Amino acid sequence: MTPPILEARGIEAGYGEGLVLRGIDLRVSPGEAIGLMGRNGMGKTTLIRTLMGLLPARAGEVLVDGAAVTREAPFRRARRGIAVVPEGRGIFAGLSVLENLRLAARPDAAGATPWPEARVMALFPRLAQRAGNRGDQLSGGEQQMLAIGRALMTSPRLLILDEATEGLAPLLRDEIWRTIRAVRQAGVAVIIVDRTVEAVLSLADMVVVLVKGAVAFSGPPAALRADPDTMHRHLGV
Repeated sequence: MTPPILEARGIEAGYGEGLVLRGIDLRVSPGEAIGLMGRNGMGKTTLIRTLMGLLPARAGEVLVDGAAVTREAPFRRARRGIAVVPEGRGIFAGLSVLENLRLAARPDAAGATPWPEARVMALFPRLAQRAGNRGDQLSGGEQQMLAIGRALMTSPRLLILDEATEGLAPLLRDEIWRTIRAVRQAGVAVIIVDRTVEAVLSLADMVVVLVKGAVAFSGPPAALRADPDTMHRHLGV
């Protein structure tokens, strides 16, 4: 049986003396889409940071392909095929679109480049039109496209998107969701954090809802839709 690309077992983590995550279990199989949901301040970004090694786990394990990476450096986890599109995008404002993309480019573990520059540009025609523009000359939507494109240039097997459509106009949000679906269809697994509940539910295979750093719900979207009390209390829907 193929192990999950990424798995968390009983993860606890926090900042200073405060504990944020309390016994989190999560797993992502190849090609699977997980919706990570919850109100603001419930631990979603903290969990992503812990999964990537940017924040140390105080308890529990993080595994990639069945191998424990709990004490492994973030760059080593990235080299295992995990890429993050962070909240706030994190692009290099003084570099051009092409420079941002090429800075991140690397083959996968087998030496293949499933997302070469030409494929990323085809996925985002707007970026092709703005290839020579600096990051700070792009609109918010274009910066988000660049952040996703840069992550794809690392040849990921798993793409983690933290608030991918936050602050974008409706048309741009729709474009980002179409892009995420195209990435999924290409076989890349995804973890999606987003406040657009219906969009997440329509895309995800499984949903995990966090409440005060603990898992309040884990299951398929249909099961969450069938539980309006949980939807209302924990997602405000």
